Amino acid sequence: MLAGGAAQAQPAKPSADELKAACPRLAGQTIEPSAIGLPSGAATIASATFVPAVPQSISGNVTVPATADHCKVLGAIAPVDPAAQPINFQLNLPASWNGKALQYGGGGYNGTLITGLLPLRDAAPGDPLPLTRGYATFGTDSGHQAAAFAPDSIGRFGLNDEMLINYGYASYKKVRDVAVAVMGSFYRHAPSRIYYFGGSEGGREGLTMAQRFPADYDGVVSVVPVVQLSMLFQSYIPHQRPQLRGGWMGPDKVATLARFVSDACDALDGLADGVVGNALACPARIDLQRLRCPGGADAGSHCLSDAQIETVSAVHSPHRLPFPVANGLTIYPEWLYGNETTPDPKNATMTRWVTGTAPPTLAVDPSTAAQQWLYGANFVRFFVAKDPGFDPGRFDPKDFQARLQQVSEIIDSTNPDLSAFFARGGKLILRENMGDLAQSPLAGIAYFDAVIARLGPEAVERSARLYISPASTHSGPAASVTDGAPVPTMVDLLDPLDRWVTGGEPPADPLIQSLTDTVPPYAVKAQRPMCRYPGYPHHIGGDPRSAASYACRPSLP
Repeated sequence: MLAGGAAQAQPAKPSADELKAACPRLAGQTIEPSAIGLPSGAATIASATFVPAVPQSISGNVTVPATADHCKVLGAIAPVDPAAQPINFQLNLPASWNGKALQYGGGGYNGTLITGLLPLRDAAPGDPLPLTRGYATFGTDSGHQAAAFAPDSIGRFGLNDEMLINYGYASYKKVRDVAVAVMGSFYRHAPSRIYYFGGSEGGREGLTMAQRFPADYDGVVSVVPVVQLSMLFQSYIPHQRPQLRGGWMGPDKVATLARFVSDACDALDGLADGVVGNALACPARIDLQRLRCPGGADAGSHCLSDAQIETVSAVHSPHRLPFPVANGLTIYPEWLYGNETTPDPKNATMTRWVTGTAPPTLAVDPSTAAQQWLYGANFVRFFVAKDPGFDPGRFDPKDFQARLQQVSEIIDSTNPDLSAFFARGGKLILRENMGDLAQSPLAGIAYFDAVIARLGPEAVERSARLYISPASTHSGPAASVTDGAPVPTMVDLLDPLDRWVTGGEPPADPLIQSLTDTVPPYAVKAQRPMCRYPGYPHHIGGDPRSAASYACRPSLP
């Protein structure tokens, strides 16, 4: 039986007017700990407000999606430890309900309330919101409030054991149970299907739910999941050490590297367009010594010094631990080449994630530091050493073996045994972005391969898919290195998941990614196939803006 639960006849469906009247009466209600499947305090609904539908609008050149009539519920789950912060949540209950629920995942260290009212990852401008499609949606801040901590201390919540466990897995399960209880009261029956949709940290959360609570979810979409989270955070430190010794690369050097990579690997996908489509074949073509400045000293933006080559080499080398962590893993894989730059300043890939806008300092400056330094330093100081004054530059895993193994069991989502989830009919869709420099796409690929090794290819074929999006950055977009032209990356993964779960219809092979205008009528500018791993879209001739001009071919190192 799927997570929706009962097969018996359901009570009469309440009318829209009845739901509108019932909404404010939810305020002040309490969900007792006995209704929550993990040790917890009670949940209290702080407010419940009926929000009328808002039609789609255009702001500048951006579409603001329509919303539906819904009851907006805000609440909090009390901690067991009085020193821990509450778990805040938001639940949106549409008046025209399709009987299904969608839990949104978070991002980074979380700490900000996920409302469940934003477009899904990689959604096209004209895609309706899940709420507008009839889903009850919900999200959480994972049990801590980032505003309570200084910008350079965003991981401080890790000093509290309950807050760390909530971040690792418990908060999402607790909020799920509370949401189901509220839906049961409001609609007079439980949801027939419950899905989890997230990317990055939210993608890890979705995998965590399938691994730890397989009876509670019917389907998961996991985009660029930070599956080996504790190992990922540790791997950031070796990327920064060469920069602390003079190996920092400014944006001009990053652009030089990006052009070098494009020259070496662009045409491997059959089309010279400034996009590395065959990413797995690229590393064998890269010889960083060809970029070396004469004598190894910095001689300008056209070349890399020895220290800068050391930085790039660290990013593209696996991070090895001298002991195993959860599920026996000892290696975090290297990053891939491609899309080191992008015109979008929010996704200026290598500058944002690896090098920052100024050389790193031991006193982390959030205004200039690379995200990897900010996340890595916080992890070491608060999750591992549990010492706010610890110097992350001298971090050595051997000094913290027991603690690292403990933290890995809490926050890593590497258990390949999805047999219970699959046996109940649960479906999993994974997407990896090959231009991702926040996390290595090879980590998600390795996890998928581990699931196949554990359960067999037939079981995985029936229940899981892994798709590859060439050149996409961590948050999704991609662009040509040579001319800055955007690349098709938009695709709806919720509808394919729902059709697979409810109707037994597997997702298409391949799915089609689009690039559209941002305002109606959303004219399609370009499309390309998003191939199943290990495939990539190889240009076979014809208009490069047409998906029919590509064929999925295996991309292997």
